[in-house]
Amino acid sequence: MGKIASKHLDRRAYVYVRQSSLAQVQHHQESTQRQYRLQKRALALGWAAEMVEVIDEDQGQSGASSENRMGFQRLVSEVALGKGGAILGLEVSRLARSCADWYRLLEVAALAGTLIVDEEGIYDPNQYNDRLLLGLKGTLSEAELHFLKQRMIGARRHKAQRGEYRIRLPAGYVWEDGIRMDPDERVRDTIILFFTCFERFGKAVAVARYFEDHRQLFPRRDGWGNLQVQVNWGALSISRAVETLRNPIYAGVYVYDRKNAEGVNPEDPFSGGRIWISHSHDGYISLGQHEKNVSRLMENRSFLRGMQGKGSAREGASLLQGIVVCGACGRHMRVSYDAWGNHSYYCRTYETNRPCQWLRGESIDKTVEEAVLDTITGEELHVALRVFEKIAERAQELDNQWQKRIEAARYEADRAARRYYQVDPDNRLVARTLERDWNDKLAQVNSLVGEYQKVRQQLPFTLTDEQRKRILDLAQDIPRLWHEPTTQHSQRKQLVRLLIEDVTLRANDEPWSIQVIIQWKTGVVSNHMAQRTCRSSTSPETLVRMKELSVLRTDQEVAELLSEEGYHSASGRKYTAKMVASIRQRRGLPRLRHTRPEVLARIKELLVSRTDREVAQILNQEGYLSGTGKKFTAQRVAGIRESYGLPKPWWSNAKIAVRIRELVPEHTDEEIAAILNREGYRRSTGKEFTKFIVSGVRSRHGLLRMHRGKDK
Repeated sequence: MGKIASKHLDRRAYVYVRQSSLAQVQHHQESTQRQYRLQKRALALGWAAEMVEVIDEDQGQSGASSENRMGFQRLVSEVALGKGGAILGLEVSRLARSCADWYRLLEVAALAGTLIVDEEGIYDPNQYNDRLLLGLKGTLSEAELHFLKQRMIGARRHKAQRGEYRIRLPAGYVWEDGIRMDPDERVRDTIILFFTCFERFGKAVAVARYFEDHRQLFPRRDGWGNLQVQVNWGALSISRAVETLRNPIYAGVYVYDRKNAEGVNPEDPFSGGRIWISHSHDGYISLGQHEKNVSRLMENRSFLRGMQGKGSAREGASLLQGIVVCGACGRHMRVSYDAWGNHSYYCRTYETNRPCQWLRGESIDKTVEEAVLDTITGEELHVALRVFEKIAERAQELDNQWQKRIEAARYEADRAARRYYQVDPDNRLVARTLERDWNDKLAQVNSLVGEYQKVRQQLPFTLTDEQRKRILDLAQDIPRLWHEPTTQHSQRKQLVRLLIEDVTLRANDEPWSIQVIIQWKTGVVSNHMAQRTCRSSTSPETLVRMKELSVLRTDQEVAELLSEEGYHSASGRKYTAKMVASIRQRRGLPRLRHTRPEVLARIKELLVSRTDREVAQILNQEGYLSGTGKKFTAQRVAGIRESYGLPKPWWSNAKIAVRIRELVPEHTDEEIAAILNREGYRRSTGKEFTKFIVSGVRSRHGLLRMHRGKDK
C-alpha cells in the first residue's frame, strides 16, 4: 500500500472494461465478469464506493486504435484534468493495443500523478522501474495483436489455397463441402439464359432490358450459399448484370480476395494477394468465355484510364462510332451531331483542344457501307435458316423460364394447401389465415398463367406466314436487309465491328477528297476514297439569289422563295429560316431590319390615341408583321418608336396632357394618378399611373407641383 496515498484516494478510481468484438461480449462472459470484479479490488485498496466509476462504453471495439473508442478518450480526458487517482484494467491489452495510445496515456498519467493497476500489481508512471515495466507490457500487447492477426490470416489463406475456405457465393451456387451448383433448376436455367443473352447482345444494359421486356426475374440468395436461405427473385439491374459478368466463380474458378489485382508474393506469403484456383468446381461458362466477357465489358467503355476506346455500339446514326482513327495524329476520332441529325467525325488535340480534323460523315459511312456489303457474299439460304433457328432458340429459352416460374408458383400453392388441410378445422383463427394464404397463392398461379398466355402471342414465340416469307426474302437480298427501317443502327455497327478492326481517315486537298483506310479483322488493309464536302459549300448562284432577296425580305420569306425556285443546300435539303440566317451571317449578306413604310405609317397613326400594347394588338389583328417576320409586342413597338423618333404616347396624347394640366393646380401627384386610373387612362405599357409616373410627366412638361398647406 506504499504507492497509494491520500491524494489518490481523494480522486476517482476508473475501472476500464472492454471486449474486442460483439461476439466476445456475447459468448465470453467470464472475461467480462472478471473485468467488472475490479470494482471490488478498488474498494479493497481503499477507495470509497462512490469514488469508483466504471467506463464500459467501448464494448465490442478493437483496442488497435483509439478512434471510435469514446470510453478510452473520456478516460484520457478525465486523467488529464487531474480527476483520476487510479486506472484499473484487467491487463494492459484492455486499455490499448497500440503503443502510440499506450505511451500517450502513460505521459498523461505521469503528469497527473495517476496510478495504473492491473491483476498483478500497482504501478506509478513517475517511477522509472514501473514506467519501464509498463512500456514493455504495452509493446508486448501490440506485438501480441500482430501475432494473432498473422496467425489467423495465415490459417485462413492456407485453407483458401486448398479451396476449402468458405467464400461468399453469387446466385446459382451453394456451399456443400465446397462450391456446388444450385439444386434449383429454375435458378440454373436463369443463369444460363443470362450468359446466353450477353453473348448475343454484347452489352450488360441490353441484357437487363431483355429481362425487363420479357418479364423475366433474376435470383438472389442472400447468404453464404446456404441452402436453408430462401431464393429471392427480383428485377435484374445493370449493376447486378455487370457484377455477374465480372465474377470468375461462374467460370469454375475458386477465388479468394477477388478484387485484389496482385498475386501472392513468394517472399512474403502473408502480405496478401489474390488466390486463384481454376477448375475447382463446375462452371456455367468456360474460363475463356469469362475472359472474353470481361474484355468486352472493357471495350464497351468509351474511356478507360484516360484512354479513349471503342465503346459499345450505340443507337446513333454514325456507322463508324468508336472505330475511327485520325490519319493526322493517330488518335480516336469522336462523333458530333448537329441540329438536323447529320454527324461528323472530328479530332482535337489534348494539349490545346484545337481541331485536328473535322469531316462530314455521310460520304464516309456510305463508302464503308459499300465495302462491307461487297464483302458479304453467298449462302443466303443458310442465313435464313439460321435466323429461324435463332428465333426458335429464343422462344425455347423464354418458354423454359415461364414453365419453371409457373411450376414454382404451383408448388407454393400446393404447400399452402397442405398446411391448410393439416390444421384443426375447429381452430378457425388459424384456419382462416391459412385459407387466405392458399387463395393468394392460387391467385398468383392464375395471374402467371394468364400473363404467360399473353406473352406467347408475341415474338419470338410465334411467326406468321407473312413474317416467315419476309425473312426469306430479306435473307436473299442482304443490301435490302441492311437498309430496312427495322434494322437498328446498333445492329449495323455490330456487323461492321465483326468485319472491321478500325478505319483511318485523312483529308486530302489535291484531289479534294477523304482517304478511307479500312483494316479488316483478317489483317487485310483496303484503301478507298470518299467525297469530301465543305461545311459551308453553298453554291455561288444560291448566294447571289439570297443576296437579292435579303434586301427586302425576311429570312423566312427568303427560305420559302429559295425552296419554291428549286434551290437546295449543300447537303440537298430545303432551306429554313435558321439556315438562311446562318449563311447570311457567315457571308455578310444584308438583313431586312427596317420597318416597312405602310407598317410605320399605321404605327404613327395609332400612337396618337393608344398605348404601345394596344398598338401591338391592333397590328397583329390586322395581319402586320415585323421586319423579322414576327408578331408585334409592346416592346417591339416601343423599339420602333424610339428608332424612328416617334413621340411617346403617354405624353404626346393631347387628351391626357390636357387632363393632367387641369388637375395639377388643385391635386397632388398621388391624387392625379388615382383620378387618371379611375377615368380609364393607361400608360403605353397598359399599366396604371402612379405618383412617380405623374411626377415624371409633370417635370418634363414644366408643370409646377402642388403642395397642400396646413390649416394651422
